[in-house]
Amino acid sequence: MTQTSPEVRLVVSLLAASEPARSGAVRRLAQDFGPLDYLSRPLAFDQTGYYAAEMGRPLTRRLVSFRRLVPAHALADIKRACQTLEAELSQDGRRLVNVDPGLLCAHSLVLASGKRQGHRLALAEGLWAELTLWYHHGEYHPLPWTYPDYAEVPMRRLLQALRARYLWQLKEDRAQGGTP
Repeated sequence: MTQTSPEVRLVVSLLAASEPARSGAVRRLAQDFGPLDYLSRPLAFDQTGYYAAEMGRPLTRRLVSFRRLVPAHALADIKRACQTLEAELSQDGRRLVNVDPGLLCAHSLVLASGKRQGHRLALAEGLWAELTLWYHHGEYHPLPWTYPDYAEVPMRRLLQALRARYLWQLKEDRAQGGTP
């Protein structure tokens, strides 16, 4: 028996030092993925230096989610669209915004990556998926490889609120005769 890919909430992380550049990315994402459901305030970002050399400082992260749910199998195509957006917004060969998509469902947050690591599964040529947070016993739990800022309580609470919105949307869609 073939199962269909579940509908999940698309969550995109936008890491940037420039709010105007990030705002441009948010507008483009809304064109590609539909109306926004949520845009977080800027969140502190662990200044490891990995991105700062390319994008400047201080870096902050904002999360955006969209009203329209997406099929879970679309993550590779969504990551490619985000990579294209990063390139289009780049200046002088440097990214102004790091645009990383993820899928949030009732049980987890899965992020897409262009970087291969031993704990990531291949999505498509040059793309991998990472189980970043696992939802268990009423809260998100980080894993050994979870990025430090995703493991912190403020981010997990934000994602928990987005999860509640997602579950409410599924319930409403079912009540209206939808199929998620």
